Formats: sequence, C-alpha cells, structure tokens
Amino acid sequence: MTVCINAIGDNHEAIVSCVDTRISTATTSFDPAVGRKICGYRGWTMLSSGTLAYAEALIDRFQDHLGRAQDNDPPTVQRCLELALNDELPRFSAARLLAPYGLDVASFLASRHSFAEERWNELHRQILEYSESYDVELLVSGWGQTQEGLGGQGRASGYIFSIDRYGVTSHSDEGFFTSGSGKEVAHSLLSFFNQEPRLTLAQTVYHVAGAKFMAERAAGVGPSTVMRVARRVGTEDWRGYFIQPAEIAEIYRVWRRHGSPRVPVSAEARVVELLSNHESPQNVTTEHIAFVTRRTIRRSRQNRTP
Repeated sequence: MTVCINAIGDNHEAIVSCVDTRISTATTSFDPAVGRKICGYRGWTMLSSGTLAYAEALIDRFQDHLGRAQDNDPPTVQRCLELALNDELPRFSAARLLAPYGLDVASFLASRHSFAEERWNELHRQILEYSESYDVELLVSGWGQTQEGLGGQGRASGYIFSIDRYGVTSHSDEGFFTSGSGKEVAHSLLSFFNQEPRLTLAQTVYHVAGAKFMAERAAGVGPSTVMRVARRVGTEDWRGYFIQPAEIAEIYRVWRRHGSPRVPVSAEARVVELLSNHESPQNVTTEHIAFVTRRTIRRSRQNRTP
C-alpha cells in the first residue's frame, strides 16, 4: 500500500498533496524513482494507493469521463468519479470470476436464466465477496473553473474527494484527508495539529510533511516523499509546483530536530521516580543517566553556595 495526504490551507487558496513512491503489484512492492502516484488533469490533482494496475485503470477511466465533461467543477468531478468506479469495480470482479463464461457483470445479471439457480446465486455471492479485495483508493483535490475564477474575494473553496470500493465521499468540510495503509497515522497527526484551511501555507506544508514522516512507521509506506502545492490562481492548467527533494530533506531535518515525537529526558526522569515507588532498580536510558548526573552536580553546587 502507501500513504496519500491532502490538506487545504492558506484560506482555501492552496492544497498540499503528498505521497510516498512505493507501489504495489499483485505480487510485490517497490520504490521507483518516479511514478504515477500523483498526477494532474483539468486542474485537479490525483493521488493513488492500492494495487498499481487497478489504480491506473481507475485513474484512466476517471480522466476519460472528465475529459468528455462540459466543465470541471466539483459536482461534475464527483459524478465522473462515481461513473469511473461503476465501470472499474464490476470489471475487477468480472475478470476473476466471469472470464470463463465470456461475460461482464451486466451480462451476467441479465443472463440469470442461463444458469442453474444454485450456480447463479453462488457466482453472485462470490462477485460481491471478491469486490471487498479491491484495494484502490484515490484522493482527488482542486477547485474547478468556477472556484478558480472567483478572484481574491475570499469566497473560494478547495475540494477534496476520496474514492474507494464503497463510493465517493467529499472531505472539503474537514479540510484534509488521508488514504492508504498509513492513513490512520497520518490522519491522527493532522488532527493533533488541528489542521484547518485557515492555516498558513507554511503551517500546512509542515503538518503534511510531518504526517508523511510519521506514516513511514506503518506497513507498506516507503521512505521517499513527493509533495506538491496546488494553487487556486495561476496561468497553467495544473497550477502550482512541486517541493524539491532537497527542500523536503531540509523539512525532514527540521522535523527530526523539533517536531518528531520523543520522550523528554526530564519526563523520563520523573516517571522513573514515580515507578521507583513500586520497583527498583529500573532500566533507564543513557540520556536519563546523564540528566540525573548533571542535576545532582547542579544541586550539589547550589548547596555549597554560601
């Protein structure tokens, strides 16, 4: 799997997107130098997680529907996502269970009388059960032409949609969303930071980066990071820019120094003191030993002061 993160910031003027580069096939996973985990079409950014072939098929289907649509506004995008899922999810199950019969799901449902009732019911059950193994998730974010044309009047809204085997959901009110195997860790950190669309772009980038770094502890999340800032206003079709690898590395160094959760040595020392009421001695870190030693020396010097 992977982790995909979207967060709206700068009062809805920017959307920060982040993914790792790890991709999975039906049999393995690997970390390519480049990939299609993040891409753009008609002003919308797409992040994907799940089995590579199925994710790309869903993206292709969505882009096909959106390319033929009259506009790229949020209601149209949501409808195109629904149509794409309605195409691909039945195709996923049919490829596994109906190929020997030369049928797709629609043909199967229309040919009930061509099967013995017991066999038809069994295939119907298997199709539904197998659809639960469809692991593709997409995050699609942007504004659409109407929102992009509002100007700097403070009325525009960024949109985030998620799509998985259960359907399409809007997360614009929350202002952020995550998907993939690392989604719970990333979502928890963004919640801890109280990430909201009103926050500055710098705050949002840092929060999203920190969520990605924390999510690397989850199974299936790769160490490489791709991050992009989408802008509501601009001249390009896919407005915005990528945060460069060297810049991500600098954010990571700052995160490791100031943001990465750790137990303060003073907190460890106090907990050791509390636990000593129940058991002694205890295993402690070398940092704790150094802290206690320094504290003892300092207190000794204070007591000798006339």
